[in-house]
Amino acid sequence: MDCPKCKGFMELERFSDFFLVFYAWKCFNCGAIIDRTIAENRRKSLDAKIVRTDKVEAEVSDAVGTTVATV
Repeated sequence: MDCPKCKGFMELERFSDFFLVFYAWKCFNCGAIIDRTIAENRRKSLDAKIVRTDKVEAEVSDAVGTTVATV
């Protein structure tokens, strides 16, 4: 897997807390860590940006299509 931040090599690593053990991808170069929760949140954030961008483009195309008279 390639790191989304620096395009470096990532390995699957085991992380543990007092009560929780989980696996995540860690980059050898920059140290970025991506687990399931981080990946899901980024995906949701990107989906929201795409929807918002589509709405703005639709509003702009509607505004461009209408003629506004100024006096």
